[in-house]
Amino acid sequence: MMSTELLNIAESDLEASRVLYENQLYPQAIFYFQQSVEKANKSLALVSKQVTEKELYRTIGHEAIKIHERAIKRQKDKYEQFNDHLKLFPELKEIGFLENFNNKRELRQFDFLLSYINEIRLDKNKVIHMSSWDIRRLLKEMERGKNDIEKEMQSLSKFRMNDKTLKEMNHNFIELYNVALKYNPIYAEELKNDFENLESKNIEKYIKNYFGLTYLGMSLSISLYCLAIITLPHVSITRYPENNMTPLKIYTPRLPIVKKLPELIDVHNNALNEFKILNKKIKELNAPIH
Repeated sequence: MMSTELLNIAESDLEASRVLYENQLYPQAIFYFQQSVEKANKSLALVSKQVTEKELYRTIGHEAIKIHERAIKRQKDKYEQFNDHLKLFPELKEIGFLENFNNKRELRQFDFLLSYINEIRLDKNKVIHMSSWDIRRLLKEMERGKNDIEKEMQSLSKFRMNDKTLKEMNHNFIELYNVALKYNPIYAEELKNDFENLESKNIEKYIKNYFGLTYLGMSLSISLYCLAIITLPHVSITRYPENNMTPLKIYTPRLPIVKKLPELIDVHNNALNEFKILNKKIKELNAPIH
């Protein structure tokens, strides 16, 4: 599968970046780091059905900014759909693992990332020299978001379906069924049969699987999108002279991204390990992430 191949190459590129940095070949180290982040984001876009392989080749290709912008926008759409699901079944907000979930905060974070992409379009040279403070700020935002998701995942593991919650969900399902019946009777009957055949334990398992995959996807996407914003401006200038600037003069130990590269490599390595866990879960459940 192309998504698996991209992920494998991302791991190799990351190791190349580490070795090149240790040998003080800074332009090349940043180049391979950017390539690793780009391939990991493309792999995630394929796994989460945000793009098809055909779209990746024909309309995106090596224009990294397109894949990141599209992925962030589509992930934002999925968060909004996720929020709609919570509105449809409001009792889910009261069963423990979702009571502290702040969907608005996550949506604001996507808007923040998209604003950075616009900055890159307007002035790539300015973002190349992103300060250490700005890089730290992005990493802090990433860490905060991932910590919040980790808390939700811990709450999810303790979730148990009880009779009261099941009764409330049945009530809301009837409302959903009545709406579906009006617009798509065949689908409504299939939905009804599936729901009626589910026991409380099966519903509990479904909820844990659904939200478990969702949380894993959210956590991974936060890491990869933040790294993408940091590395996007370095797609071409690491390789060729551009606008009277040469890679050998730009990428010195004084440049903030070069200073922070060992830390960024560790962050990305953790993200790739997280990606492997996600792929394993998807394989076990034979389902795409939501």
